[in-house]
Amino acid sequence: MPPTSGKNLAVDRWQPVVNLPGYLDGYQPPVDASVLVDATAWLDDPVFWPALLWSVGGSPTAVEGFDVDPADVDAMLSEMDRPDRWPVVSLHLGDGHQAHLVWRNFPDESGQDYLVTLPDVDEPVLVAALEGNFRGPALSWRELATVAAGAGSAPDSARRLLVLLPAIGDAHLPAQATEVVATALAALGCHHRQAEIADELLAASERFWGVTEWGDWDGVPVCLGSHSDRGFGRPLAELRSIAQAFQGRPAGPR
Repeated sequence: MPPTSGKNLAVDRWQPVVNLPGYLDGYQPPVDASVLVDATAWLDDPVFWPALLWSVGGSPTAVEGFDVDPADVDAMLSEMDRPDRWPVVSLHLGDGHQAHLVWRNFPDESGQDYLVTLPDVDEPVLVAALEGNFRGPALSWRELATVAAGAGSAPDSARRLLVLLPAIGDAHLPAQATEVVATALAALGCHHRQAEIADELLAASERFWGVTEWGDWDGVPVCLGSHSDRGFGRPLAELRSIAQAFQGRPAGPR
């Protein structure tokens, strides 16, 4: 879907820079921290959702479900992919935890990274990377449903669910998963083909790491997939801290 026309949805130079300590370390050539710009305001833009669900979520039908101009979706996709700006969308998960979706816009190797910031850790933790050297999944369906159902309005719940949905992996989706996702889509302005889009999103969420099982280690969820950073190879204390981010007590906006 090449860029065409449409309104200017740019994250411009007046947007604040997002501080994600350590995230850009190790890149060669070095990446200036000012490239990380706050795009959280996109959550209130109806054009953002079909663009996100198509490009990150993997639903080819998503654009048709929303009553928006396809040219505006093209413009949003162009803003998401700017190499001079790496948009960051942040979600409050409660108790000092946040989730961040970062568009990692290297000219020749782009992708999306999911990070969580933890109150007891100085640097954000990478929990999933889509495209390139993919990592994940970040969370199970149960964790996604729990954090989405936390405090806030129906749109708040829908935002958390749909932003995090591409990062899940779970071999045991419940029978009502399609309905849950379809309801979230409707809450954010999707008026057509909600169930079809929901099924596409759920199927696409495992396109990198396949069908994934989860286990338990002293009461802490552990991913049994070979591509996850939430596996038995990580110290239990770190796994517990990450799991606490998805316990579903959002506080404040978003």
